[in-house]
Amino acid sequence: MLRIAILFFWVLSLTAWGQGVCRAETEHQNSRVRQVSSYQKMESAVQERDRLKSKGIEAYFKKVEIPGKGTWYRVFAEEKRPQNRMSPPAKEKKRPQKAVKPAHSASSATAGGTVVPITDQRAGESARVAKGAGSGMKQAIFSSRLLPSENGRKPETPAGSKGGDAPASIPAGQSPVCSEYEAAKTEFDAHRYQQAAGMLNALLSSQKSDAALYESSLRLLADCLYFLDEKESGKYGSQTIESYRNILRHYPDPRSGNDVANFRLADILERTGGYEEAYEAYSNVLSKYPDSPYGQEALFRMGKILYQTKRYAHAIDKLKKYLSLSPDGSYAFQASFLLGYCLRQTNQRPEGDAWYRNALNKWSSFDGLTTDILHDLGLYRLSQGDYTGSANLFLLCFNLQPDGDLRKNALYNLGRSHYFGGRFSTALKVFSLLLESYPNTLEANEGILFMANIGVMDPKAEFNACMAGRDYFKNPIETYDWMRTKYPGGYREEWLLYQKGYALCKSGRFKESLELYCRLLDAFPHGRLHQESRAYLVLNATHLIEEARAGGDFLAVADLYYRVRNKVPLSAESMAMFFRIGDSLWKTGLKADAVALLDRLKQKNNQAMETSVSDLIMLESDRSQEEMTDEKWKALLAELARNGGDAADAARRNLADYFYGKGRYDRVIPLYEELIKAKGRADFLPISRNYAHALRHQGLCSSAVSRYREILDACREDPQKCDQGFVADVCAGMGDCYYETGDYQNGLAMYSQAFPGIRHRESSMWALFRMGQSYHKLNDGAMAGKSFAQLKEQSGDAFWPKVADYWVADQEWSRSNRDYLEKN
Repeated sequence: MLRIAILFFWVLSLTAWGQGVCRAETEHQNSRVRQVSSYQKMESAVQERDRLKSKGIEAYFKKVEIPGKGTWYRVFAEEKRPQNRMSPPAKEKKRPQKAVKPAHSASSATAGGTVVPITDQRAGESARVAKGAGSGMKQAIFSSRLLPSENGRKPETPAGSKGGDAPASIPAGQSPVCSEYEAAKTEFDAHRYQQAAGMLNALLSSQKSDAALYESSLRLLADCLYFLDEKESGKYGSQTIESYRNILRHYPDPRSGNDVANFRLADILERTGGYEEAYEAYSNVLSKYPDSPYGQEALFRMGKILYQTKRYAHAIDKLKKYLSLSPDGSYAFQASFLLGYCLRQTNQRPEGDAWYRNALNKWSSFDGLTTDILHDLGLYRLSQGDYTGSANLFLLCFNLQPDGDLRKNALYNLGRSHYFGGRFSTALKVFSLLLESYPNTLEANEGILFMANIGVMDPKAEFNACMAGRDYFKNPIETYDWMRTKYPGGYREEWLLYQKGYALCKSGRFKESLELYCRLLDAFPHGRLHQESRAYLVLNATHLIEEARAGGDFLAVADLYYRVRNKVPLSAESMAMFFRIGDSLWKTGLKADAVALLDRLKQKNNQAMETSVSDLIMLESDRSQEEMTDEKWKALLAELARNGGDAADAARRNLADYFYGKGRYDRVIPLYEELIKAKGRADFLPISRNYAHALRHQGLCSSAVSRYREILDACREDPQKCDQGFVADVCAGMGDCYYETGDYQNGLAMYSQAFPGIRHRESSMWALFRMGQSYHKLNDGAMAGKSFAQLKEQSGDAFWPKVADYWVADQEWSRSNRDYLEKN
């Protein structure tokens, strides 16, 4: 009996103590405390607390450690409640409770099945529901009957509380519902959203919470659904959307916590494709909650939605505003690339390119960018000559895009990037895959033409016999003609002729290219590629003129002039060519035509040159034995200094070439130095090469090597400007400089690089001779003998073998008689 009495007394004591604790908690300072927000930065929590205090609301914040999420600062607000709201449980009047009906929405179906409306007989089950949720049991925890119904009315208010926004007390003697909410919040903070939702469902079903706690529980339950949907890839999307909609419908803006509800509603709508409603919800965050921490992200999301719905002009405004407010914000990376894309889509390419350029300088990763932006970014890099960068982007886009036109375009532009970057073998493989994957498309047909171009420019490029399109590569001329029969007339045929001429020009077949462009201009006098075709006609003519003048064949220059004079107008690009033609006409005795051409050049030039200067330039270079005197040379330089414009520039070039041909490098150098000041000129690289050669001949090898290196760097950056023969000439000149300064190893590297591309036989023989000399200087007799043997075999006459034998014999004699020579 004594034991029973002690046990009975102990139970009564615990019960009284529990009731006292609950009463103390609910009656503390006659107030009610609820959490209003959470922040990761203490400064934000302090600002929110001060804002609430400025409105006369007692507020404070508390630091909490949440597993997996770090340190957070929770802001609490204290609201006063009337003293008469708490009544003793013993005197509480029992009233029958009505059943709470579920809302009429699709979200009333839950993860565990359909939820039966709770009646007063089931009110006691809430604790068991919460317990089951905490243990991970599958339950019907997401019923919309706990949310405001579709017609905008609240569900029936739990017993012991009043309707509206008036706070309700926790009846004495019942479970401490505030502790249950905190338990659910703890589960939520620990990312156990399903368990937290179960507890909240039990709390709301118990009908014991007051209005404020009821609202907080609804919001937290919606957040549980939000993160569960995020975690399980859209499984709870419709329920989450309905939850936030009902909260915003029953607790309309402006209201504390609605910035979060609007933002998360917008986020999940955006994920499910509801862009219009999502945009409106983001707009609510910005307009109704200007101090919300979600404001800047909402602004970015609005710009992103406008981009996704192809309203690029409006997207530009939002993205610019976001970047002006947060240039280094969390979404500055995406916003910068999105802005560049939208600007380019609205024909604002220069500004769009600038945003792309700045973004690429700031970030090196492309994670998170959509495939259409990656593709457009690749097009930007391709236009800037960054062929490696564009190839990487197109390859990434091709791998990310499952199918469709964008994947096809990415593959096509990947081939173009490798093509323009000079990686012909790789380009052939890509275009072959394009033919297999997308046959008979426009991109595939253009790929065929690129394959034909490669066959002209690099017929030795690797191409597996099993790959599609091999015949197009092996027979390029037939391919162009076949494509012309497939696309006769119109722009397509013009383009085919243009491509064929371009390929011939790039391969150094200037005469064939010039003939083709003459036919093209005759057939399409007002074609879309008229200007481009005329430019390549001038380029081919310039190459042929230089080659003919170098061999003294001025008659060939005159013949070429009569063929192109009606197709090429006088312009800044053609001025230098016509000066050379005029000089050649004079030397062939066609002086009347030369003077007529000179008069046209004078009339074209805005600042007419003096007659004395024209005479010096055009007539002093005749075949007479008279050399230009120093007086004439000084007068010419002074006259050129006084005259500007295209004519004076062309005069300098013509005169520099004249002295270069005569070997007067001392006079060439100042002329070329003046010419290369304008790096944007079309003939900059040939002028720069001749300038480097002149420096080398004058013994200024250090300056010459620096100039050669700059030329090779420019050729690597834009291979289209440098054909194989040009690069070979530069490498050979650089090799001569290295040889003259005793750097035989680097000299050999340059000669080896130059030899395959040297076009003139004498230059090839000279390179082989220098290679043999360099190996001999390095005491590599085997390689020296091999080089000299190749020289003798390929020379075709007795001159070079005798030169090689004499030089070797001379070196051997000098080595054997070194002591004697040193003594004497």
